[in-house]
Amino acid sequence: MKQFWTVLKFELGNYFKSKSFVVTTLLLMGMMIAAVTVPTFFMKGSSKADPAEDEKTTLAIMDEGGVFEDLTAFEESLGQYNWINCLDEKEIEKTIEDEKAEAGFVVKAQDSYVYIVKNQGLSDTYQTSFENALSMFYRDTRLREQGLDPEQIEALFATTIDSDTKILGKNSAQNYAYTYILVFIIYFLIIFYGQMIATSVTSEKSNRAIEILVTSVDSNSLIFGKVIAGAFSGVVQAVLIIGSAVGAYRFTRSVWSHKLDFLFKIPMNVWITYLIFGIFGYLLYAFIFGMLGSLVSKTEDISKSATPVTMIYLVSFFVAILGMNMPDSLMIKIASFIPFTSTNAMLVRVTMGTVSLVEVIISAVILVASCGVVGVLTAKVFRFGTLMYGNPIKLTHALRKIKEQ
Repeated sequence: MKQFWTVLKFELGNYFKSKSFVVTTLLLMGMMIAAVTVPTFFMKGSSKADPAEDEKTTLAIMDEGGVFEDLTAFEESLGQYNWINCLDEKEIEKTIEDEKAEAGFVVKAQDSYVYIVKNQGLSDTYQTSFENALSMFYRDTRLREQGLDPEQIEALFATTIDSDTKILGKNSAQNYAYTYILVFIIYFLIIFYGQMIATSVTSEKSNRAIEILVTSVDSNSLIFGKVIAGAFSGVVQAVLIIGSAVGAYRFTRSVWSHKLDFLFKIPMNVWITYLIFGIFGYLLYAFIFGMLGSLVSKTEDISKSATPVTMIYLVSFFVAILGMNMPDSLMIKIASFIPFTSTNAMLVRVTMGTVSLVEVIISAVILVASCGVVGVLTAKVFRFGTLMYGNPIKLTHALRKIKEQ
């Protein structure tokens, strides 16, 4: 145990003293704080500004067909724009060329017009706004000709239906956003830190430092110390980054008018589930990456060796993403009891579906037990593989040799 703590302390020092680790953590924390706080400065500014003082876009118009009895009234219906009345189409074109107006309209009839613009961008909404207003004018005119009151008909179509919603289970739509973010964080930790753990083991093997270490330190303490140190570092980094965002939102919640509560107001049972399944699922994959790292002698072989386990986790990730749309499906229920997929699947069931406490406990026990078994197996493979050099060793070959011993 003393050797384990020595290795753990040494490996943690390597992570926490690394400039890249510290800079990356601080940079991501700063980005999260900025993402939450910076928009609030614009919110404060917009709340104090007078909307009447906002500069309006200027448009040109010409009633060629004599459609409007009162053109000013029509222009007021599009009050978000300033209007220039022109006598002919050439005047509109000149107004646009001289940049006095952004665009212009030549109204040919109640249901026909020409849109004139110098450069039409992807975000051009002038034509849509004008066409909606002209369509409403055309409809109102035809209704009046039939002796009908457009306002009464509009009120009829605008009738709202009163309803109350009673949710007996989970509000999946409300929980979708933070569930996706939590699943993605685990994805990042497993893929990124898993590769780091494998690289750490392989680099010591490639420079022969492992030969000195295994003669002075018990191999079990060595691999457990390396894996747990890498896992712990990843958890600390994730907690700091998430914590910075949550803390920033607590200070700016009133400015946001609680609009981001759906992201940051996460129930305690979800946090507990996330911590238990996240940490042990993370350790499970970390042990596997450490095991695979001990079977190769060159760091460039890691990606090839780790591809199978990476694919397994990608399956787990996509099962969770699909399961978020059907959290009570048979697929997600089965996945929530398989150690390699339960990390994400059980979280989805807790946040968006229906699951009993007994099921959560059973799944957690299976995951913890699997983590322990894989940890012991990793130690044996590590002991076998660290002193084997040359071409990458297949995991099946290593397991067969261990069984023969």
